[in-house]
Amino acid sequence: MTPNLPPPLHELMAERPVLGPINLIPNAIVVEHLAAVPFDFIWVDMEHGPNTLADLGAAVSICLGRGITPLVRVPEVADWAVKWVLDQGARAIVYPFVNTVEEARRAISASQYPPAGHRGYFPNVAANRWGTNPADYHARADGEITVILQMESAQAVEAVDEIAALDGWDVLFVGPMDLSSSYGKLGQTADPEVSLAIRRVREAAHAAGGYAGILAVTPAEVEQRIAEGFDFVVVNPDVCILASAVEAYWSELARVARREGG
Repeated sequence: MTPNLPPPLHELMAERPVLGPINLIPNAIVVEHLAAVPFDFIWVDMEHGPNTLADLGAAVSICLGRGITPLVRVPEVADWAVKWVLDQGARAIVYPFVNTVEEARRAISASQYPPAGHRGYFPNVAANRWGTNPADYHARADGEITVILQMESAQAVEAVDEIAALDGWDVLFVGPMDLSSSYGKLGQTADPEVSLAIRRVREAAHAAGGYAGILAVTPAEVEQRIAEGFDFVVVNPDVCILASAVEAYWSELARVARREGG
């Protein structure tokens, strides 16, 4: 499929908020259906989702063919995971559970080629998927790949100003469920203490000249978070979209069946 490179996400966010779903189902047909609507990115999950490198490669190619950013969450801040993901042609990367300045510094460095960072050199696959050559890819990658650090704990919130002071990240992303859990209030994302923590992350990101992101699963939540000033909003995972659609479809089928049977 001929690549149709989207602009870097951090350039889009300078103009408007960006939206995209999480891909947990390791299947190219599912990704094709997610890419059939004009999302800004598709978040291929390798932390909670069973996506393999082969699944990721297919997803990257599908996204680039549709002009949608392939974004990938790695399982942890680890060089081996970062190399594999970026070398597949991902144009944005999410690091989960970045709790300390040192972890943030390591994630940023792993995302960039020397001398800025320590990313290993093998650009051939990514370059081909971007529709360029290895030398041009190498020259462009650090400026075009969006680096997203996930704030998911009270510890991360306490360190957020120091993390935000680092160079090389683009988005500080709030994981609201794990964040609320770290305060002993799982799922209570509107709790005053949790709300304050969420606001602290958003304000720290903006004060440092970067962008703020969050998960919002319903249209009303998306509208709320955009109104609050979030620039990067992750919407429902594919498994939740599928479950909701199946339940709604079955509800209608059951209604029709009862009517015909009456």
